[in-house]
Amino acid sequence: MKTKDLVNPNALYREQLTELGTLLQAARQQQGLALEVMAAKTLIRPSLLAAIEQGDLDSLPEPVYIRGLIRRYGDALQLDGETLASQFFTPPSIQRRSWQESPAAQLRPLHLYGAYFALLLAAISGLSYVLKQAAPEATMLPPLAPLSEVETATTNNAPDDSTTALTPEANEPQAPIKVKMTLTSQSWLRITSDGKTEFEGILQSGDTRLLLADQALTIRAGNAGGVMVSYNNKEAEALGQPGMVREVTYSPGEAISLAW
Repeated sequence: MKTKDLVNPNALYREQLTELGTLLQAARQQQGLALEVMAAKTLIRPSLLAAIEQGDLDSLPEPVYIRGLIRRYGDALQLDGETLASQFFTPPSIQRRSWQESPAAQLRPLHLYGAYFALLLAAISGLSYVLKQAAPEATMLPPLAPLSEVETATTNNAPDDSTTALTPEANEPQAPIKVKMTLTSQSWLRITSDGKTEFEGILQSGDTRLLLADQALTIRAGNAGGVMVSYNNKEAEALGQPGMVREVTYSPGEAISLAW
């Protein structure tokens, strides 16, 4: 395996924001809602909502405010805003120019800062309610079947042949590419099998999946350190470092290509 380090830390912010913005935009468009309608529901300016959807980091305030805006926007779209906001990380090594020093900040009315403060208070007051709910997967695609369900279904459908050796391998689906994935912490994921997107959304800690492909299997994770993978029954290892966005493509045999 070859690992490529992130050269520009700000790229991590932009990539995470782009992924989340694309997800929010897709949910809004699927519900047939205009930005102006969402602005009225969230009390967030349309220009800020558009910047979130487009991943325009330079047009947004400090990271702590961005997370609050993402949370409020996600809740207004009937998604789990708290879960979405947690996918926007703020590593201490990343330095950004203070938003108060930018020209855009000088043009904003004072009452907008009050709105940001009210937004944070509303998010905190709703946190206890959010924690009581089962976190829905913010995805437009059907969820993958858990590993245990795949193995159970395969076992139930297996022919009753007393001469067949009952080994663990005999009870699992066979394919040139087989990856077992287990989450140790929450992460956004996109999984593509043989050129087709099979899943895109958020999985929780403890979730387990069995992924199969004939030619290529690609896993893209927003929190690579929270995703453990075992390729073709090899020892499981983390997809990357915690908080990092990473994409890994598996091919038949030993070949594995990585891209950030």
